[in-house]
Amino acid sequence: MDGTLERILTQLNEKKISASEMEKELCVPRGSFSNWKRGNGRLYYAYIDKIADRLGVSIDYLVRGFDIDQDSLSARELELITSFRKMSDRGQKVILENAELLAEG
Repeated sequence: MDGTLERILTQLNEKKISASEMEKELCVPRGSFSNWKRGNGRLYYAYIDKIADRLGVSIDYLVRGFDIDQDSLSARELELITSFRKMSDRGQKVILENAELLAEG
């Protein structure tokens, strides 16, 4: 299970919203959250804006684990973040590993 889904489930629990209630609101098949927890797809990303609105949190928080003040980022930083978000987990891992190496040396 990826971090985004973990944060969604944590927020559902904290807000006392059942997965089935959220599935109804998103108009996804019953049991979707169970399937996603088992690693079967990531369709929840298609609904991330609706999920964030319903949970009262930002999309950045759900996807990244923290909010960013976009006004403080340069155009290059925003471009990097946008590209990074489109990558697979494996691609993101490779980028992070290489970024750490570049920062060190």
